[in-house]
Amino acid sequence: MKTVALLVKNGIGFGHLRRAVLIAEAMQKRGRLKPVIISQASSLSLFKNTPVDVVNFPLLHRVSSAVAEDAYTAILDRLLDKLDPAVVVEDTYPDPRYLGLPSLADRPRLLVMRRLDGASFDHLRSQGRFVAFDKVLIAQSRADFALEGHSGESAAAVEWSGRFSFVGNLSYTPTPEEIARTRAEYAPHGEPLVVVNGGAGGDQMPDGYGDRLFSACAQVAERLLATGHRARFVFVTGPYYAGRPLSETANVTVRRYEPRLAALLAAARVAVIKPGNNALSEALSGQAHLVLVPDVSFLEGLDEHASRVVDQYGGATSTADPDVLEQLVREALDRLPRTERPEANHEGLFQTLEAIEDLAHPVRPRVPQRQLMLALTFGEGRDVAGLRGMLPLPLKNVQLLDGTSAADADGLASETVSRPRDRAGIVALPGVEPPAVPPQEFIDRGARLAITPGPVPRAITRWIELAPAVPSLGVLAAEHIVAREGSLDANLRRIARTAARQETACAILDLSHLADDDDSVKHYLQGLAEWLGTQPVTLLTSEEAIARVAQRLLEQS
Repeated sequence: MKTVALLVKNGIGFGHLRRAVLIAEAMQKRGRLKPVIISQASSLSLFKNTPVDVVNFPLLHRVSSAVAEDAYTAILDRLLDKLDPAVVVEDTYPDPRYLGLPSLADRPRLLVMRRLDGASFDHLRSQGRFVAFDKVLIAQSRADFALEGHSGESAAAVEWSGRFSFVGNLSYTPTPEEIARTRAEYAPHGEPLVVVNGGAGGDQMPDGYGDRLFSACAQVAERLLATGHRARFVFVTGPYYAGRPLSETANVTVRRYEPRLAALLAAARVAVIKPGNNALSEALSGQAHLVLVPDVSFLEGLDEHASRVVDQYGGATSTADPDVLEQLVREALDRLPRTERPEANHEGLFQTLEAIEDLAHPVRPRVPQRQLMLALTFGEGRDVAGLRGMLPLPLKNVQLLDGTSAADADGLASETVSRPRDRAGIVALPGVEPPAVPPQEFIDRGARLAITPGPVPRAITRWIELAPAVPSLGVLAAEHIVAREGSLDANLRRIARTAARQETACAILDLSHLADDDDSVKHYLQGLAEWLGTQPVTLLTSEEAIARVAQRLLEQS
């Protein structure tokens, strides 16, 4: 059975580890691939009850960080060489150290990426950090991803490069029976539960977040007990908590680690939590009213995200202030349980496993032929639909542009290929002045790629930069070739030179100067088709050309 290595390296949180365990256990249960988790966690609590094989590297505290990193990398390389994984799965942050490992060279790689704020995603993309992955699975919905404020270039790369897929949020959803058992254990007499959690307890910054959160909630619990309130508090500090010791009281239970945290959060009446991905997802699966206390976050933008969650599901955001928290907790306890909640995303886990299996059994690679996007324009007043009927079979993938010739076109140039669900379009731009409307208007009307006589004029570049669209409008320089009677051989030489010297070649072939009779056009197109049939050239569809331009956005800039 083929092996899948899940690489997880994080010393202050459990989010990446819990997602890796969720995927690995589902994979092992399926029985088609053998998962092995390779981590560097400070605590092994999460791995105690998993049936999946785990290799955990120690954190080396008594040597310099450079020595520790070199040792970790060298041992990891030897381990991976021995495991010989069919697929390597990483989580959220592409780690550049892995790029140079000989044991990972040429292996299929997949990234499972939980939500990142827009600026952080854009920074990783512009550094070329996603290029090494065959697939990137975004653990968000398409709509939620759009709310993060991504740049036009990032949005275009995700939508059109063919590298990214949306699988929705990946987190464990407890069963009603698990929730009921956990609630009965912590609130045997039906007391309302207030669950407090700050993730795994590690601090992104040395600001004592965990100490401040739990100390404030301890004061809230004490005040509620003094007034005779029945609520019971459960503090799940996380194994990395390093704040002041917490004492259990008549209404406070303290757990350093709770393997059933998902069920406990779902059983709560009020959840006072750091809004990290896993704890927030698990709290939302139940009926708890949310009191979100954001911490300094790494690439997550927790403050903005917490505000969006509260707008959608209710609750409140707060600081670790006992007076503010007391009021919010009391108000939440007085309300009926929350009924608005997201649906469980079982399909997302299935899609993730399918993507990993596809990479584990790849089709034998092929060396691609030269690739050319060829666009034909007929000029004004000519029937583009009629032109489609004249095309010989080798020209079936050419792009047909409506309206004027490329030299003075200033509007959308649409394809006449019938694809009811495909809005991917091409716009031909002039070579001198940009259009009067902003790029977003072209995007909204279905255009995804602008072709313009090359080199791309500075005026076109400025037009795109000064009013960026979301997603951004791709630009591809094209060779503008005018067809005339007797010009076929000369035109073919220009097309050949274009295809030979450019990675994603594009040519606009203007047929408007041929004779008005269809026979001249048919004769020219037949000669073009016969020549292409003898050449090592593949004509790109609009989708393929758009994907190749979008893939450039993943390269280091």
